[in-house]
Amino acid sequence: MGCDFEIRGKVPKEAFQLFAVAQAKVMGLRGFISQVSDEKFKGHLEGEGKIIDAFKKLILAAAEYVEAIKEFIIKNLKVIKEYTYKTFEIKVDQK
Repeated sequence: MGCDFEIRGKVPKEAFQLFAVAQAKVMGLRGFISQVSDEKFKGHLEGEGKIIDAFKKLILAAAEYVEAIKEFIIKNLKVIKEYTYKTFEIKVDQK
């Protein structure tokens, strides 16, 4: 499966991105995360549907970010034939 995602909230940029990357890699997900504004991250996830859902739940439940994260939106979820990313990474801001 592949999908785009959006996370809104006031979280510390570097710490949150590194946390998301570490969790995604442990779970075997591929794709990227990028901060697009002070309170918004966007990215792409590729992996098994149940793993994508588990990643969303883990991010929303992460104790240090629970108060800061307002929402985690998954968009354009679809079946993919092959991966387009080798790993999960941080993309440099496109501000």
